[in-house]
Amino acid sequence: MKVLTLPQKSATIVVLCVALQIATLALLVRHEGSSLWVWLLAFFAGGFITDLISGLAHFGFDYVWSPMVPVLGPIAVEFREHHEDPTLDPSALLTNFTKAAYGATPLSLGALIATFLAPDGRATYLLDAILFCTSVWMLGFHQIHSYAHMGSTLGPEEFNRAVAKIGDLPSIALQRAAFRRLFDTVGIPPVVRLLQKAGLFLRPEVHWRHHLEFESDFSSVNGWSDPLTNWIYGPIARQRKATRVAHSAVVGGDM
Repeated sequence: MKVLTLPQKSATIVVLCVALQIATLALLVRHEGSSLWVWLLAFFAGGFITDLISGLAHFGFDYVWSPMVPVLGPIAVEFREHHEDPTLDPSALLTNFTKAAYGATPLSLGALIATFLAPDGRATYLLDAILFCTSVWMLGFHQIHSYAHMGSTLGPEEFNRAVAKIGDLPSIALQRAAFRRLFDTVGIPPVVRLLQKAGLFLRPEVHWRHHLEFESDFSSVNGWSDPLTNWIYGPIARQRKATRVAHSAVVGGDM
């Protein structure tokens, strides 16, 4: 049975999302409450909120949603296929921004409405700025995530062999160091790599811990929420994995 899905590419949804954000920004910068400190707080709060949302979505697509659920089901299938072939293409800009815009556009519309209708006040202005920054982070999340999987100077098979070899190292510390060395040599643009090392973008040497066991580090933006979500999602993921293994064993034994 065919399940409703969303287009992989849509310039319309991306342009709409950016237009909503530009309109919101035009309203925000003219407000008397605008200041550097407000925008810095909004930037980091928006980054954390987006990371938190991305972790929840990632966990849901990995372990919750059935392939038969409209819209969400096909995305879940894509996420699980991504486990088998963990590569993404940063050069696929329209695809990456389209996927992000499906989540960012409602946030952008909400930010515009909230900014237009909200009463004056510093607290209200801060909340509007946070919502706006969250929408901007959300629009960039899939592109940021793609850089965490980039291996442009290695072929996919060679890259995956290198990752598998690192996964066999006996400790997290050794794995992290080996991942850091690997991702310093795979063609990530220097500015992006700098942002990764600064912790503003998702660090591949951290995110790849997720692809070793699929039990932790679900976030797809910057990893700021992982200490919290690992504590929540880790036990559930391990239980779901154990259930799947047991189910597969029963099915296999009946064949």
